[in-house]
Amino acid sequence: MQPPPTDIEQIWLILQERLRQAGYQHHYIDEMEFEADVWKRVRAVAAGLRLDISDCCLTSHKVHPERSVTAWNRFLNEQVGPDVEALGANNRLDIVFRHPSCGSIGIEVKCLGPEGHAGKLTQSLGQALLGLWHRDRTIVAIHCGTVSERERDRLRRIGEKICQGTKVALVVVP
Repeated sequence: MQPPPTDIEQIWLILQERLRQAGYQHHYIDEMEFEADVWKRVRAVAAGLRLDISDCCLTSHKVHPERSVTAWNRFLNEQVGPDVEALGANNRLDIVFRHPSCGSIGIEVKCLGPEGHAGKLTQSLGQALLGLWHRDRTIVAIHCGTVSERERDRLRRIGEKICQGTKVALVVVP
């Protein structure tokens, strides 16, 4: 058995690896359906690390029945809670993975539909960058089932280059 991770970088890499694994649907009805699959994987990482899932996996999205409303409400009132106010608007990542001693990782979830791909990509990367104000690391999980495999591979290469040396990761699936 491996020892538990001792820093947020290790946990960030574990989350990326888990989010990149096969098993996603090729198409989703909407973004929330994709987010539900991402949420399950994030919770599985927390369980695998033997963390208290209710305190570790946080989201405002009520479609996740297993989320802890109590933990979320506590998080809302913290100094480094979910919202980053910038230019008169509150920005919030979809999921926050919070380790009790190592720090936190924000996850922005996007699912490409029939159009608006560039806008969703740039918005999610912007959200992830702003999220670093309160989070130690961030991940953009973007489902690209509506674009060609060639374009997905290209986006993965772009993501590797632009995120290299940063605290942001781009995970392109399927």
